[in-house]
Amino acid sequence: MFKLRVLCGLSFLENSVRKANFVAGLVGMTFSTAAFIKTFSFKQFKNVPVGPEFFPRYLAAGLFICSLILLIQAVKTNPKKDKPAPTISPLNKGMQRLFAGIAIIIVYAFCWEPLGFLLATPLAMSGIMLLLGYRRYLMMVIFSLGTTIVVFAAFRLFLNVDMPLGILESLL
Repeated sequence: MFKLRVLCGLSFLENSVRKANFVAGLVGMTFSTAAFIKTFSFKQFKNVPVGPEFFPRYLAAGLFICSLILLIQAVKTNPKKDKPAPTISPLNKGMQRLFAGIAIIIVYAFCWEPLGFLLATPLAMSGIMLLLGYRRYLMMVIFSLGTTIVVFAAFRLFLNVDMPLGILESLL
């Protein structure tokens, strides 16, 4: 097996960042190709210049390009500068923050209907900002409330999309 890797120029496929990038590039290119092909099966509408396939097709093309760049970087990186691939462990502080962020999003999804958008969103945004280490509390409150109000107004007033109001429904 080692001789085959050397002959193909893939001798870097040890447990390294290069290997991870190489594999991620291949997986991304495969997935994007499948997604791009799938967009041709979307229903076409007459007299509509941009159909439902437009955005997914461009996302798939963008993913393919980024994956190709990652693959090329993996092949061209100097093996002497390569580092061992980091291990993923729940004991790692970064992984703990990732899991906490996912938990905040799941709780936000469950609170969306009962609390409503106007209450659940600033709480979730503040939780994510705290998780990311932001400690200017006044700015955090202003940003969370301001963003929530702007998004709510845009969807409710301009786009006529009903946002859940939750416990505030009787007041608004």
